[in-house]
Amino acid sequence: MLDTISIRSWTENDWVAFRAIRLEALKHTEHVFGVSYDHALNLSEEYWTDTLQDTYNGAVFGLYDGENVIGLTAVFRHRDHKSDTVIFAMSYIRKNYRGRGLSDLLYKARLDWAEQQEGIVSIWIGHRDGNQASFRANQRHGFQLISTEDMTFGDGTTDKHYTYELKINKNKQDAYHA
Repeated sequence: MLDTISIRSWTENDWVAFRAIRLEALKHTEHVFGVSYDHALNLSEEYWTDTLQDTYNGAVFGLYDGENVIGLTAVFRHRDHKSDTVIFAMSYIRKNYRGRGLSDLLYKARLDWAEQQEGIVSIWIGHRDGNQASFRANQRHGFQLISTEDMTFGDGTTDKHYTYELKINKNKQDAYHA
C-alpha cells in the first residue's frame, strides 16, 4: 500500500483540494490547531489561492494515496523572522492512515523546501500539551525545545504550547553538494 503514497507541492490550481482537507483537519482535530473550523470555513477563494501562490514565503503539500488526498502539511517563513526562520504547520493525516510512518514524508518535504531557501537557518515547530504523535515526530528529526507558553487553540481552550527549533547547517549542506 505504501507504494501508492506520494507527496507534492500544491499550486493555486489545487486550492479546492487544499481547502477540503484543511477544513476536514480542523473539523476533526481543531483542538490541535491555532485556528477554528468556523473561521476557516468562511475564508475566501482568494485566501486559499493566495496561500498556494506565495512560494517565496512558504509551501503547502498534499499527501496522496494514488489520486486521493489523505493529508497535508505546510512550511511558512515566520512573520517576525522572515529573513532566517520558517515554521512547520498544518500537518494532518487522515485517521485510517496514521501510524504508518507517513509523517516522515511530511517532514522530508518541508525540510527539503527549507534547505533550498536562501538564508534560512532555523526551523520552528510546535504542539499542544499531550500531542505525543507530534512530539515523537519532531524528536525523530532532531528538534530541540526552545519555549513553552499558554496558547488558545481552535477549539477555544487554552493549554500549554511547546515550540521546538532545528538549526539548518548550511556549511554542512554546501560541503555535501560541492
